Amino acid sequence: MTHFQPYFRHATLREKGRRQAIRGPAYMFNEKGTSLTAEEEHFLDSAEYGNIPVVRKMLEESKTLNFNCVDYMGQNALQLAVGNEHLEVTELLLKKENLARVGDALLLAISKGYVRIVEAILNHPAFAQGQRLTLSPLEQELRDDDFYAYDEDGTRFSHDITPIILAAHCQEYEIVHILLLKGARIERPHDYFCKCNECMEKQRKDSFSHSRSRMNAYKGLASAAYLSLSSEDPVLTALELSNELARLANIETEFKVTHHCAFFLGLRVFRWGSKTDHCHSPVNKCLELNIFVAHPNCQQQLLTMWYENLSGLRQQSIAVKFLAVFGVSIGLPFLAIAYWIAPCSKVQTPDGLFTGIFTQGLD
Repeated sequence: MTHFQPYFRHATLREKGRRQAIRGPAYMFNEKGTSLTAEEEHFLDSAEYGNIPVVRKMLEESKTLNFNCVDYMGQNALQLAVGNEHLEVTELLLKKENLARVGDALLLAISKGYVRIVEAILNHPAFAQGQRLTLSPLEQELRDDDFYAYDEDGTRFSHDITPIILAAHCQEYEIVHILLLKGARIERPHDYFCKCNECMEKQRKDSFSHSRSRMNAYKGLASAAYLSLSSEDPVLTALELSNELARLANIETEFKVTHHCAFFLGLRVFRWGSKTDHCHSPVNKCLELNIFVAHPNCQQQLLTMWYENLSGLRQQSIAVKFLAVFGVSIGLPFLAIAYWIAPCSKVQTPDGLFTGIFTQGLD
């Protein structure tokens, strides 16, 4: 520790001031920032600002340095180096064994379009098997503890995003080409009415995340970068995707209303000026309320309440829904009489299909 004291004393006030300005008031209330040792904080500073000699010396000579330590924002040295496009520092860190959050660093480099850093990270032994590039952080969580940051503080990306999907979203042609050569592919989502165990389990655990992962996959499949580089006939593939997405737009409606509100907001700004104009107008207040209600999370909650006790009905075809409504219409008078005679009794029905909804409606 004492060997590195000269480096600590020669840290410039400009760098310290800049870092404290970035931290802001939240740094004083965050335990992660105060848990760092002086050596670890200096190491993170050096990685962030690209101080190659200091990073190399500390990695080679320090016996107590934890190179996987994180700052107040939950970012480790590799993520800080990648975020500031320090290729040499990134290469030094990638030589260390048991390096954490390599997957998050790759996603960060892809989002910023740093092609050389992406190539350096893909040469890491962790990507010797192409399976790493096809698994999302959510799928990888059960396999590794430190390849991705599975908490909300350590990553800025959705847990269902894979490197190839993110590159396609960002329209990074060169990075998409590199990932395709490595064997990465975007798997087409199963049919919406698929009844396989995997789809049923995802739908049961978190239907909103399941819908969001499907949307992210389709956005990647429909991107110009992925279509032009992965398909032998991009035009035909685009037409097939267009037909499929037009059909799904009427089924998975959580995200559809959001785009309508965003489009209306664009028209309002174009007509009336900036978003800050007329901030107290009734139209603006109604629009803000509409945007809130149209948010995918709100739409998902509304759909959950609408299909309460009938969650399986949403995935059924129109014919099954029609038969269910017809059965409700025919049986409602008899059930009303039965409920009036014995309101506290329970009737055993297959999967509790109708009991809950009838008793709620009659209350």
